[in-house]
Amino acid sequence: MQISLSDRATALQKEIRAFINEVVIPSEKHFDYESGRMPDKVVQEIRSKVKDAGFWTPHLPESLGGLGLNMMETAVIFSELGRSPVGAFMFNCDAPDEGNMHLLHLAASEKQAERFLKPLCEGTIRSGFAMTEPPPGAGSDPSTLTANAEKQGDRYILNAHKWYCTGARGADFLIVMARVGGSFRKTTMFLVPTDAKGYTMVREIETMGSHGPGGHCELKFENVEIPEDMILGKVAHGFRLSQERLGPARLTHCMRWIGLARRSMEIARNYARNRQLFGSHLSEHQGIQWMFADSATEIEAARMLTLKAASELVDGKDARHSLSMAKLYTSEMLTRVIDRAIQICGSHGYSRDLPLEWFYRDARAARLADGPSEVHRMVLGRGLMSGKEEF
Repeated sequence: MQISLSDRATALQKEIRAFINEVVIPSEKHFDYESGRMPDKVVQEIRSKVKDAGFWTPHLPESLGGLGLNMMETAVIFSELGRSPVGAFMFNCDAPDEGNMHLLHLAASEKQAERFLKPLCEGTIRSGFAMTEPPPGAGSDPSTLTANAEKQGDRYILNAHKWYCTGARGADFLIVMARVGGSFRKTTMFLVPTDAKGYTMVREIETMGSHGPGGHCELKFENVEIPEDMILGKVAHGFRLSQERLGPARLTHCMRWIGLARRSMEIARNYARNRQLFGSHLSEHQGIQWMFADSATEIEAARMLTLKAASELVDGKDARHSLSMAKLYTSEMLTRVIDRAIQICGSHGYSRDLPLEWFYRDARAARLADGPSEVHRMVLGRGLMSGKEEF
């Protein structure tokens, strides 16, 4: 595995790290814990600075205004953005928009790209990805998908009940997964503008962590008419495209989580170096040092798993096994590392005097989003038992 970076990517890493430290992290003081959002004025000011610095949409190819990075380089850059919970959003590469940009670039028609991809890349609109459904609909098991579209003439009539659609409040359009004609084998992605007749955003679901821009929402589609030219890709290509989207998306999550884990331990280290207890600094106690050692080891293990998966994607290999390993381990590493950071900082870590409690609440979703840990363990275990994957 080749993990060395080009001179350009190495320079970008340093520049973006400095930008996050000097511009984005200080802006966190404006974060509203009640709404779970940053004030729009602050967002626009920082996004303007990101554009001026030439860092806008770093994950995109240069033809779309991005930096033209490969997945290995993206992994390193995103780990710097992840040092702040609002970093990726400020750079216009946060979920779900980042994954939707990738999917639209891959499969959108010229008309669809002009209507949806171009303004999404510019940051003038937001989007959502509607796949998960309330029971008994699809959650971790996609075969239970109940959303259905029936073809009538030159259009499709969509009926669906979705929830936990991130970013749906205020989104201009949604990518919706649905069966066609009741057939699971014909599962298809539809582009649905949120002003479509029959679409309703039922509610923004209250959650443990931050809502983020657009929240996590429950949606209903009641006899929504969708023209044929709003199919993304082709009929029956829904699950193939979903894997094209979710694989890299899982990896970009891992990248950001590694950055947040590092930031948490930096906060704890600063506290431990300055806090005096029992006649010495907290950092001089062996028990505390071991907590740092365990966290550093786990962060590095997550980093190597993530880079391995990224290198396989760059080489065009089947990276599903490595992606599941990286997602499983990194999501669970994140909560352990933040928990240790809170423990080291004591009551300060538990309070909002430090941002660790904010990090901790958001981190709990990592073991659920883009496949819960149990599903990734199941996938990995089946591959190993079948002999398709090696130990």
